[in-house]
Amino acid sequence: MDTKSIQRRYDLDWMRVIAFSGVFFYHCARFFNSSDWTIKNSETSPLIDIFTSIFDLWGMALIFAISGASIFFALHPQGTVRFLFQRALRLLAPLGVGILVLAPPQMYLDRLTHGKFTGTFIQFIPHFFQPANFAWTGVHLWYLEYLFIFTLVLSPLFIWLKRPSGQNAIRWISRFSKRNGAIFLWAFPTALVAIAVDPFGIMRPSLSEAFLRLVMFPLPLIYGYLIFADDGIQQAIIRVRRVSLVLSLGLSMVALLIRIAMTEWGWKLSMPAFILVTALASLLIWSYVLAAFGYGMRYLTRSNRLLSYANEAVLPFYILHQPVILILGYFIIPLTVPIVGKYLMITPLAFFITIGLYEFGIRRNNFLRRAFGLKPRSPVTQEVKLATQPSS
Repeated sequence: MDTKSIQRRYDLDWMRVIAFSGVFFYHCARFFNSSDWTIKNSETSPLIDIFTSIFDLWGMALIFAISGASIFFALHPQGTVRFLFQRALRLLAPLGVGILVLAPPQMYLDRLTHGKFTGTFIQFIPHFFQPANFAWTGVHLWYLEYLFIFTLVLSPLFIWLKRPSGQNAIRWISRFSKRNGAIFLWAFPTALVAIAVDPFGIMRPSLSEAFLRLVMFPLPLIYGYLIFADDGIQQAIIRVRRVSLVLSLGLSMVALLIRIAMTEWGWKLSMPAFILVTALASLLIWSYVLAAFGYGMRYLTRSNRLLSYANEAVLPFYILHQPVILILGYFIIPLTVPIVGKYLMITPLAFFITIGLYEFGIRRNNFLRRAFGLKPRSPVTQEVKLATQPSS
């Protein structure tokens, strides 16, 4: 997940840290929204429902776009095999840890709270390897699995875009995107895919999450690559950042009204209305991504100690955070405390426990660093130590 170039793009580092922080707060809130989850509070909050629903639309699209930008900086046409090997180490090693170590307690809590298993965690372990219980995506770590699949499948496209013919295509896209409002038309391919598969289950029963992820997230990955492949595209995004933010917030209000109309008032969509609503949802997603990139590229251009620490910690933090949240939730959610109180207990506790596991467990141990997708720390030799000591 490193992004290396001649000049480090701190904006990309900041956006990655902020985006995964959003995932953390989102998961802390999932106890209290209306959708099913491992552990649910007896009372739900309409405000949290709105927050999680909107973040559901664009949060992972932004993360995949950031990942696409990372691929642009990491990939060199002459080093494709090395790039893919490094990606496998960075993504599949932590995915394996997630599946074998972090998924069993999460699946145990899910089956326990849903009445599908009774007994201790030790008694559940043999049941985890049954097909119905085995979490082949590592529960919340499906992003790592899909990112690796997309990178593998799309690597010929990414390599071609580094070559002269691909560079010509990028320059054409850049010239087009500089026209007034043209950058918003990038939402059109996403709208076509969404209309074809109906990811919101408006006109027919929803398709499986696994399939929807396969068809909906390659485009943001490609878009992230293209954005950072050309300065003209970046400048176009920076220019429309304010419009993007206003448009994303306005469309969020429209989406909320449409949801209320469909769920509370029984509004049934005709085919033209479905196409329009799905196109607006696609524009909403893209507007949020544009706003995030636009403001990030404009203002988040400097580093500090916090960013240096957080940028390395972000992947282990993402891997560890959900099991910590769920274990805390198992004990806190049954308490007779208002939703706000429970959220304010779970969130800081989960944050500091997860950071503590990283700081005192993973960060200082090279074996665990590799297992969680980080490069090993270089040992400081005695010669270097002596060289840094003042002479007598």
